[in-house]
Amino acid sequence: MAGYTQALRARGEDALVALLRLRPDLAVPPPATLRSMAARATTRVSLDRALAGVDALVLQSVEAVLTLSGTAGRERPHVTAGEVAHTVGLAPEDASRPLRDACDLGLLWTDPDVDDDALLPAPGLDEALGPYAAGLGPSLRATLARRSTQGLARIAVAVGLPDDEPAPEDVAAALARPEQVHALVEQAPPGARQVLDALTWGPPVGRSPESRTADPAASSSPARTAVEWLLRAGLLAVQDSQHVVLPREVALALRDGRTHRAPALAPAGATPSTPQATADADATQHAQEVVRLVGTLVTAWGTEPAPVLRAGGLGTRELRRVAQRLEVPDDVAALVVEVAGAAGLVADDGEEQPAFAPTLEGEDWLTRELGDRWETLARAWLGAERAAWLVGSRDDRGSPRPALDPEARRPWAPRLRRSVLEVLAGTDATLAEVTAPPASHVRAVLAWRAPRSAPPEHAVEAVLAEAATLGVTGAGALGSAGRALLADAAPGPSAVLTGLLPAPVDDVLLQGDLTGIVPGRPSTALASLLEEACDVESRGAALTVRFTPSSVRRALDAGRTAEELLAELSRHARGGVPQPLEYLVLDVARRHGRLRAGMASAYLRSDDPALLAGLAEDPALRHLGLLLLAPTVLVAQATPAALVAVLRDRGHAPVTEDPSGRVVVAGPTRHVVRGTRRRATQAPEDLPPAAEARDRRLRRLAGDLLAASAPTPSDEVAPPGPAAPGAADAAGTADPVLALAILREAAAEGQEVWLEIADPRGGTVRRRVRPLRVDAGRVRAVDAEREAELTVAVHRITSVSPT
Repeated sequence: MAGYTQALRARGEDALVALLRLRPDLAVPPPATLRSMAARATTRVSLDRALAGVDALVLQSVEAVLTLSGTAGRERPHVTAGEVAHTVGLAPEDASRPLRDACDLGLLWTDPDVDDDALLPAPGLDEALGPYAAGLGPSLRATLARRSTQGLARIAVAVGLPDDEPAPEDVAAALARPEQVHALVEQAPPGARQVLDALTWGPPVGRSPESRTADPAASSSPARTAVEWLLRAGLLAVQDSQHVVLPREVALALRDGRTHRAPALAPAGATPSTPQATADADATQHAQEVVRLVGTLVTAWGTEPAPVLRAGGLGTRELRRVAQRLEVPDDVAALVVEVAGAAGLVADDGEEQPAFAPTLEGEDWLTRELGDRWETLARAWLGAERAAWLVGSRDDRGSPRPALDPEARRPWAPRLRRSVLEVLAGTDATLAEVTAPPASHVRAVLAWRAPRSAPPEHAVEAVLAEAATLGVTGAGALGSAGRALLADAAPGPSAVLTGLLPAPVDDVLLQGDLTGIVPGRPSTALASLLEEACDVESRGAALTVRFTPSSVRRALDAGRTAEELLAELSRHARGGVPQPLEYLVLDVARRHGRLRAGMASAYLRSDDPALLAGLAEDPALRHLGLLLLAPTVLVAQATPAALVAVLRDRGHAPVTEDPSGRVVVAGPTRHVVRGTRRRATQAPEDLPPAAEARDRRLRRLAGDLLAASAPTPSDEVAPPGPAAPGAADAAGTADPVLALAILREAAAEGQEVWLEIADPRGGTVRRRVRPLRVDAGRVRAVDAEREAELTVAVHRITSVSPT
């Protein structure tokens, strides 16, 4: 740990700031000293975070340095860049980039006292990469240390060493020579080569053949004989009673010195391409559609809020109702609901019987331009921590996951979406042609960029499907608006999408069969008119609508008269209003308002006494409690809304009037709640000051750490002499992070340390031990004074001091 701390100090302020920028967990909370920062950088959690973001070639290079530095027979543990290039299978110039990236992250470090090209793995890296990094087993030093004296002497003779109490290090160095391994393999019995071939490229652990069977012939099988010979020769080692392991140096010799079969290069290959114009056209069409769907949802929940489940979220039945209303599949409805919730357009109203309803921001969103509305949805989707594709799947309890579930947070979801879009953006070769790679290729690229945190293919497919539905991608490729969304620079996604939208069409072609065709994107005025006066039959390059009595009545209910409706249709119709449509409007208008409802609980009045008399005597309307008060006045025991709805189902066209007798033009009641205030999206022009502030903070922290760790003049000129009492304790620490770092360093170098251990009586016991392994919250060590091995839980260690 001292050498690693010294290497961090030798980086200088600029390189230390770069390290803190690459690994922000090292700066939160700010470490007090450079030694504390080095200890934090070598913890399992911090190393896992750093390794999760490196690509496969960097990971191979780190594994090569780790495995080579621990092999037997090396004069020094340092590894050169040339050795890494050879063992990984790279050209020397191709190995510089991954090694530089690993050093920048603090995963590898150079010893300034040896050579600038001398690389060492960071302390704790062996624990983070697991026991079999690069598919290689333990070193010969570790396997031979567990051998008996007789077995070690037998191996020493086989490798040409004297059998007079040979040291395990000497035997391991001699056995680690590739020519020695190949010579022993040539002498092996039949079947030994097959056993070695099965374990050479990993995993290095195999199941040992049973030695005791009922059949004597089985106990002396060729496989068993080969394994026993390999064990005696030291080419295999016993891991436990049922498994054997191939030592690292033996595997490297059998691999011809290679740590990996082949270098992990970025996935390559031809991928489908499409013109940028085609991708933009498809993406723009989907962008318009998703804005329409979200707008329909916000409007629908404004009149009929959706109830909230007792545990939170939107129930399956309500989601299906939304899907039917939007006329989309359930998965698209779930995405629409989740995006609307992520954008803050709908929220739980917090009432005694809670329901999802539009927020004030949602009401304001309905009035914005199409480009602004789409950008709001796209940014909300890109940063949302909920995964819409998981809605409807089963959780650990077997229950279906609801939409808008407050507990269903996936912090990795934004990172996955951005990574997938970056793959699409990074594979584009030209601006005229863009690639549309399949999900398998995108997943392969992500697996190469971060092999330790590669997403499953179904998650990549779901993200690509959502991006296509939202109009971020088109025809499988990244659209121009999606690229602007990802770049987060001027011009913004709203401006780009607005420029791609087709010119609005203000004309409609009305036909004699009561249908109409809008050849393009309708203008705002035309869209509002058609939404009130007709029903949509199909959408696509052209919009097809149909006029029905109910749709015309809907327009009249909104306050238009027949003359006004016909006049507006005439202004937008290319060839005028067909006679059948004119007759339909006039006929509906003639019957519209003949019956008028009011408050009694409700009443009906009409100039046609026979009509009211017939209603009063109608047995199908008996549940309304109708009572004829006068020939032209009828009272009901139902609300006006219920009364009007029932009469319309019977084919009548009543209207509502106020106490003065004037017709009331009543639109749907809007249900609006105050949404949770969301943090505004930071504008691109605000980013540089924030980044500069962060760099100033990191630079100040790096300067403080270097100043605190600089040696003082008294340290440099202090004369040699006997150590003061308690000097060993002063070099120790009670900080758990630093204590673990000291224990790992002592285990790696075979040094002894002083442990202060809390005993069951509340006191402390001081033991001088040699740590063997630090793993899983426990320390396994050897107490030389008592000639015993002990295992201590980390939480019982109160202090660690070097001897």
